[in-house]
Amino acid sequence: MSAWTRRRLLASMGAGAAGVAVGDAARPQGHPSPPVVLGQVSLSFYAVTGAVVHELLERLGHAVDLRTGPHDQMFPLLGEGAIDVMAAAWLPEGHAAYWSRYGGRATEVARLYDGARFFWAVPEYVPEQEVASITDLARPAVAQRMNKLIQGIGTAATISTVSQAAVGAYGLDGVGYRFRPGAPAEWTGAYDAAVGERRWMVFPTWAPQYLNRDGRLRPLKDPKGVLGGSNRGALVAPTERFARLPPATRQALSRISLGIDGVTEMDWMVNVERKTPREAAIQWMAANASCVEGWTRS
Repeated sequence: MSAWTRRRLLASMGAGAAGVAVGDAARPQGHPSPPVVLGQVSLSFYAVTGAVVHELLERLGHAVDLRTGPHDQMFPLLGEGAIDVMAAAWLPEGHAAYWSRYGGRATEVARLYDGARFFWAVPEYVPEQEVASITDLARPAVAQRMNKLIQGIGTAATISTVSQAAVGAYGLDGVGYRFRPGAPAEWTGAYDAAVGERRWMVFPTWAPQYLNRDGRLRPLKDPKGVLGGSNRGALVAPTERFARLPPATRQALSRISLGIDGVTEMDWMVNVERKTPREAAIQWMAANASCVEGWTRS
């Protein structure tokens, strides 16, 4: 028995154990179906979203080939039709530049969550009467106390692009602020270090994301709207490849709905409780079994 066949058998056994039927529509007879190729942006909140999709596909009897990478690697795969589905795209604004370039032959499969957005925040111990808006960061009394190095994530991420624009739009560069992209560990490390010493700092972030769960961050107003508005997180797919998936699989994928709180909760499990994305997804799916069952109901 080949390794691939063993994986198929294990996936089928897992689906049966979960009480999800694997019928002819999901698993053609006569020869094994090729794995479903799942693309996933390599940040933890995308990882838990992708893990739910991954788990669902396996419960439906599919083997899954997972591809991960930064935004500037995943979106080209979407445009080239090199993956079957991708978790996830922020529409209409968050990933507008990527979608306009690579989404012409893609389709929105499911609305995973609403209310996704980028924002800047400060730790809750920074007084709101002194810092309530991005414009306040330029005031001399605030600029004197604030760490002027704004640590972000990778250059390919939209939050990095809009944060760099915000530095200029609000004249913060003129008083010494600068934005520095980096690895996710540098981004969270800068936050943890500042909070540990109760230093004033600006934190470029987004929702859903685990640090929003404990209420220790306060979003700043963005009167110029540089950081953008509200988005939906969408499961997307190359149109032609998606059409080749079995009808039952397409229907189940189109029904996935996680909610922004669900993604935040799973992201917390990964980053605070130290679960793997797959463990977090399985725990969330078990806690929301009636919702998950609805995805596969015929």
